[in-house]
Amino acid sequence: MKNKKHFDAWGEMHGTASIGERGQVVIPKKLRDSLDLNKGDSFLVMEKGGAIVLLPTDLMETFISDITSQIKKIKK
Repeated sequence: MKNKKHFDAWGEMHGTASIGERGQVVIPKKLRDSLDLNKGDSFLVMEKGGAIVLLPTDLMETFISDITSQIKKIKK
């Protein structure tokens, strides 16, 4: 495939999903298992270039904590 590198940048394909009556989307089981996602997990929902992006809030909390720690070290 000519543009394989570009395609790889999107990540691994885990199936498809559709929006239900109440606007709910089911994340494919293979991906839920792979990322250890469970009922009740929360996400930040963002839009980037016409794509929907779901970021686990616990991942963002860790990221923000790490960045804050690095900033404190730099300021010393």
